[in-house]
Amino acid sequence: MAFIKTIWREPLVHFLVIGTALFVFYDQTREQGSEAPNRIVMSSGQVEQLAANFKRTWMRPATETELASLIESYVRDEVFYREALAMGLDQSDPVVRQRMRSKLEFILEDLSSAEVGDEVLLAYLQEHPDKFRSPPQISFQQVYLSTDGRTDLAAEADAVLAKLNEGAAPESLGDPTLVPHAFTLATQSEIERSLGERFGGEVVELAPSDDWVGPMFSAYGGHLVRVSERVDGRDPDLAEIRSLVEREYLVERRVEIKDLAYAKLREGYDVTIEANVTQ
Repeated sequence: MAFIKTIWREPLVHFLVIGTALFVFYDQTREQGSEAPNRIVMSSGQVEQLAANFKRTWMRPATETELASLIESYVRDEVFYREALAMGLDQSDPVVRQRMRSKLEFILEDLSSAEVGDEVLLAYLQEHPDKFRSPPQISFQQVYLSTDGRTDLAAEADAVLAKLNEGAAPESLGDPTLVPHAFTLATQSEIERSLGERFGGEVVELAPSDDWVGPMFSAYGGHLVRVSERVDGRDPDLAEIRSLVEREYLVERRVEIKDLAYAKLREGYDVTIEANVTQ
C-alpha cells in the first residue's frame, strides 16, 4: 500500500491518468461529432437539460412554447457554429484560439482535482512552512502626536510619555486621529494597513510591558505605544489548516500537471520558427 501511495504521488503517473482520460474524452467527442454535417440530432437528455436550466433560473417549468423556443435557439446556435467552421472562421482567430486553450486547460485542471490524502498534504506543509506559518499578534494602545505645529516633537513626546507612565489617561493626551487608539491581537500586515510598514515592522518586535515607549513614527507623525499582549508566531498543525493546505497544494499541482501535459504533447509536434526580425 505504501508503494502504491508513493507511486501515485509521482507527476508522471498523474499525467498518464490525465492523458488516458483526455484520449477517452476526445474519442467520445469525435464519435459524437462524426454525424453528417447537415444532420443535427438533439437527444432527449439535451432537451431535459434545457428544461432543467430554465426551471433553475426562473423557478418554474418552461411552457411548451418556451421549451420549443429554447430548442430552436440551440439548433440555431449549432447551425451557425457548423457553418462558421465550414467557412474556416475559427482559423487564425486569437480569441477562438485562447478560448480553446482555456477549455483544454480547464479539463486538465478538473482531472487533477482528485481528493488528496493527509500524508501528501503533511509532506507539502513540511516542505513549505513559511507559507502557512501563523504570524505574531500583538495588542497595544497608541497616543498620536502630530508633526504639524511642533518644532520639537521629541521634547514634547518625552513630556507626554512621562505623564502616561505616571498614570495619566491616554485618551486625555495626544492629538485627534482617525487611526484606532487600540489594536487587539493584530498581525503586522493589519497594523501596516493603518500605520505603514515602518511602524508595523517596529511595533511587532516589542514585548508586553506596563510602560509606555516611543516615539515610534508612521507616515502621520509620532506615536507613544504600550504593548499589553503578544502571541508569538507558530507553525500550525495540519488539522487546523487542512483546507488551506489542500487548496495551495492543488493550485501548485495543477500548474505542474498542465506543464507536464504541454511538454508531452509538444513532443509530437515539429516546431519551426522562421524569425525575420530587424533591429
